[in-house]
Amino acid sequence: MKQIYVLAAALALTAVTANAQDNLIINGDFENWTGTNPENFDPAGTTVLYNDLITKETTTSQSGNAVKQQSKAQGTTQYLEYSDLIPVVPGHSYTISYWYLDNDTQARTRLWSSWLDASNTALATALQSNIQLSDYSVDGANWVNQTVTVTAPEGAAKIRYQIRAYHQDGASGGYIYYDNLSFVDNTIAGVNDNNIEGLLMFPNPVSDSVLNITSSANTEKTVAIYDMLGKQVLATTVNNGTVDVSNLTAGIYVVNITEEGKTATKKLIKK
Repeated sequence: MKQIYVLAAALALTAVTANAQDNLIINGDFENWTGTNPENFDPAGTTVLYNDLITKETTTSQSGNAVKQQSKAQGTTQYLEYSDLIPVVPGHSYTISYWYLDNDTQARTRLWSSWLDASNTALATALQSNIQLSDYSVDGANWVNQTVTVTAPEGAAKIRYQIRAYHQDGASGGYIYYDNLSFVDNTIAGVNDNNIEGLLMFPNPVSDSVLNITSSANTEKTVAIYDMLGKQVLATTVNNGTVDVSNLTAGIYVVNITEEGKTATKKLIKK
């Protein structure tokens, strides 16, 4: 991941507090679906492998909707994988968490994610052990919360968030249920700093091109938006209370706002 931080970005991130933890997995609760797949969990390639053999489950869920994924024949694994590679910062602490239900003797599951470098090449196997678990799930009637807290190793630029479903004891056709996937940067847990009276930023999350920023004074504001690597992705002056965010990709951002010498830092989620 890029590790070049401009001074302004560093200042923006110093306003981060631990008031809330921000899930970098968008739609990790599987509430939004497009066709047969949850949003941001798209099939890839022609082989039945990535985000295939899954169905929307509304009854057997940890909360709301869940994903039910079928295991395949021996020698074949099914991947539940977040479609976007998630940027990480070496040395930052991250928590991977998800819920699964393995109540089937013909399927089992385990976490099998990967640290990648800037060219999307997997780091050395020895660096993957904390996010590629050796133990499989054990059959049981209750939902289980799998949680792993790790430090991104040197050279890591991204993580491929992946959970795998396997056949069990040579038998296939069983099911694993998944719900509430999350990936949290514990070093940058939340943003909430405001010295501007009456400041409002909406909608948030924003899904279209217009972000509204208003305040009691409603005078000219300078707005700078940074991604979670500290890279400035947008800088503008606001006179009419709106900012065009159509060029931002889905993710979490830090927004710095300055008005009449006063500053505010807000978290923005772009869907």
